[in-house]
Amino acid sequence: MRFSRKGPHDHKGFTPIELMITWAILGILVTLVMLTMLISRNRAQQAACKSNLRNLFDALKVFELAHGTYPAAPDDLVTDGQIRSSFSWTCPSGDLGTTSGDYRNYYTQSTGEISCPRASHNP
Repeated sequence: MRFSRKGPHDHKGFTPIELMITWAILGILVTLVMLTMLISRNRAQQAACKSNLRNLFDALKVFELAHGTYPAAPDDLVTDGQIRSSFSWTCPSGDLGTTSGDYRNYYTQSTGEISCPRASHNP
């Protein structure tokens, strides 16, 4: 007669503890990846916004040098040929809920200053 002894290494499959630990580790890794992607997207949007503001600032300076005054409205930069008509006037981060992300709403003619509604995007 043959007796079989089951030792600690004779089981098949995973124990519930091993499965829970595996799922917890996977959850932590997914969270870290998602957080990194979110931070990267925000930094890319911020860089794009700063680039837009830099282009607008340069166009305002060229307009001011050519005409001796700042434009009455930022749209005059398009008609004067300082920027392309396809220029996106909105912050890449989009609207801020109650306020618009449109740069034209944050233009001061007397000083020629233009800014983004998101304070962290302004140079």
